[in-house]
Amino acid sequence: MLSNISWGDYAVTVLVVVLFWYIVVILKFYLDPLKELLKGNTKLKFFKTPKAPAVDQLKDLFAEFKEPFDTLQDARELFSKLEKAISEAVQNNFSGIEFKNYVKFILEEYPYVRKSTLREKINALMVSECEKHPQLILTYPEMDGLWDETIS
Repeated sequence: MLSNISWGDYAVTVLVVVLFWYIVVILKFYLDPLKELLKGNTKLKFFKTPKAPAVDQLKDLFAEFKEPFDTLQDARELFSKLEKAISEAVQNNFSGIEFKNYVKFILEEYPYVRKSTLREKINALMVSECEKHPQLILTYPEMDGLWDETIS
């Protein structure tokens, strides 16, 4: 009985069964995304190109932290004050020591941010902002040290 089946017929039959099996699996697990694709609601994404982060996303880097609302608001206020301090220091040509003292003075107003996890984020943002201005060189350890030098 099996001698009437050639190897070619067997291979074609196996390929058809395997193809049918993969179609069933794809339809079972990917039916909804396939419908959306065929309707034109989504596009095929072959390569994901990294997008440059928007300015709003850079400013709202604090959203990932689960801090009390007041501390989060204080951190936002602190960073805006520090940005203003940087612009003032650039306009008035502050020396490095004057700038550090000014930053230290601003940091003293926010003792709760000093004790929170947002401190690291503020440090990183300040270092990145200071890198834009060559006269205001501030490293991460220096910025962290300014927190420790505050009197609060």
